[in-house]
Amino acid sequence: MNKSKLFEKSEEKEFTTFPATLETYAWYKPILIMVIAAIVSIALSFAALSILKIDPRSSTLMNLILAAVTIIILILGIYIGNRLIYKIPFSTQVAPVRKWNWGIYIKAFIIASIVYGIIMSYNFLASGAKITNNLPIALVLLCLILPIFQGFGEEFLCRGLLMQTFGSWFKIPIVAIILQAAIFAVLHPYQLFSLISVLCTGLVYGLITWYGQGLETSSAMHAVNNIASFLAIGFGLQQGAGGNGSDPIALLINVVIVVIPVIIVLVLDKFNLMGFDS
Repeated sequence: MNKSKLFEKSEEKEFTTFPATLETYAWYKPILIMVIAAIVSIALSFAALSILKIDPRSSTLMNLILAAVTIIILILGIYIGNRLIYKIPFSTQVAPVRKWNWGIYIKAFIIASIVYGIIMSYNFLASGAKITNNLPIALVLLCLILPIFQGFGEEFLCRGLLMQTFGSWFKIPIVAIILQAAIFAVLHPYQLFSLISVLCTGLVYGLITWYGQGLETSSAMHAVNNIASFLAIGFGLQQGAGGNGSDPIALLINVVIVVIPVIIVLVLDKFNLMGFDS
């Protein structure tokens, strides 16, 4: 029986092992990129905090906004690190074996938005929850726009840099997927069930990234997830970013809401409606 490509050691040009195929690759270079990215991100985040005079302790929403800005700045840090260490295009950790496909991103975004909208609306009506905060229009727009960039930033870090680093080291996609998901969960210090939810999300996003050979699908779904969290916290429907999965039922709902869009994407791909091959 032939071994699945997901468990196969390979030097072929596929997403997780792609860096190892570069002439300029060395095992330690991803670590240098991470160090450069961290330095740039921390320095610019502190500068932004000082200039904008934002106090992250003022509200949970403000804390989320600051975290989003930090992640967005991290994209710049990883980009600079890539250019300095590898001298390769930005696309290497985005869609290395093909071009970035906006069609995939938009389709995945719409699918995830519909699924999230249906499930969250049902939960909202069934729970009898009430909107307790009135957000200014400017803040609502911020809650709609920032998460899109934050979602891409987290995907660029975890499903891009980290997953490709582990893939280039171990040459086995499933190992890279599991390790990046574990780190993704650790980066979200939530309660136990919320932590498990984040771990499952990292695994699902890692698998769809490997399947599609690019970050479009996971970035779109991550953006929708973050937009939903931002708006829920901003309108007083949720206490904190990690508070929506603090029991087994909430964990199950969170996993379902992540898995369903991926299943829909896979079904559409079977009918050649996603564009992964283009």
